[in-house]
Amino acid sequence: MLRSTPSAPEVHDRVATLPESFLVRRTDRYWAVVGPTGLFLVGKAGSDTSLVAEQTAMAAHHLRNRLADVLDIVPFVDPVVVSHETDSNQACAIVELDLLESFLRNGPEVIPEGELQLLRHHVPAVVTAIEFDGGLA
Repeated sequence: MLRSTPSAPEVHDRVATLPESFLVRRTDRYWAVVGPTGLFLVGKAGSDTSLVAEQTAMAAHHLRNRLADVLDIVPFVDPVVVSHETDSNQACAIVELDLLESFLRNGPEVIPEGELQLLRHHVPAVVTAIEFDGGLA
């Protein structure tokens, strides 16, 4: 069965349905998602999933470094690419569009409430600063 690459609006619609306990901020072609299950940078696969996975992993590293400029402790930023391809030899997790919300919501709670509040406070400003400096791309 031939499946098309998920569009940006389709990915946005999925992250926008996350519960209020999650913060979602869009930047460039990524969505920064903060919730009790972790800090994620979600990218949308293009024609070359391997390249997008590598770029998303590098962008997640950049986001974490920028957060470290304003926070003493920063959790790992999990890079995630939305694609129908399931090659496990990628630089980050590859998740099908239909499973994205479940992937983000249903993991163990790894960020304590106090740290979660700090991240919810600082991620929007850091994302804005990154955009001002030219973005994650």
